[in-house]
Amino acid sequence: MYKAAGLVFEAYDCGPVFEARAEKYAVAEGEPEFTLFTTEAEIRSAQGVRTLDDDWLRYMLSGSKFYFELIKRGGMMLHSSAVVKDGRAYLISGDSGVGKSTHTGLWLKAFPEAYILNDDKPALIRSKGGFAACGTPWSGKHDISRPECVPLGGVAFIERAAEPFIEPMPAREAVKRIIPQTVRHISGERMGELLQTVDLLVRTVPFYRLGANMDEESALTAWRGMEAEIKY
Repeated sequence: MYKAAGLVFEAYDCGPVFEARAEKYAVAEGEPEFTLFTTEAEIRSAQGVRTLDDDWLRYMLSGSKFYFELIKRGGMMLHSSAVVKDGRAYLISGDSGVGKSTHTGLWLKAFPEAYILNDDKPALIRSKGGFAACGTPWSGKHDISRPECVPLGGVAFIERAAEPFIEPMPAREAVKRIIPQTVRHISGERMGELLQTVDLLVRTVPFYRLGANMDEESALTAWRGMEAEIKY
């Protein structure tokens, strides 16, 4: 059995990539809420649209199935790199290749006590007073994650800029930015549930537009801007 984002589950036939990355999420106690598994038919279907070997296809499919279970329970995943500082998780999101992991790496240099909670697909779950970010086994090419949940301090959508800046993002724009960075192929029922969660998220958690370059000052700018909104 495994536990991620507060959910206990079983997993079968999800492949060696999943098994290796999920090892730190293994638990010996608890009642599983659902079971993740992949089938040969699903692998054959995915082979036509993804240039990945079967092990990675099983890993990716297991992540999609976990996500759907998460959505049914009022949670979601966001394509982002989640960095933790002073007991809060800050998510840096944006399109692939824009520099999310590079930016959170600058946080680790600027703040020695900071760490990466998940470098690709952190889960967001409702918690007392807001949302928490959680590590998951779906953790990017470098498999950086921790099996814990941390209160969510803010979400910034990153873009490249000559000089670093951070500014608040209106809720309407935040919703438009969130959707492309979360699940894309989803049934109408699950989409309705997801949109309810997104609506609550943008009303509860501050969102930002972040301009960043390769200098450590970008991390300092991001931290100062988002930390200023925290109500301790």
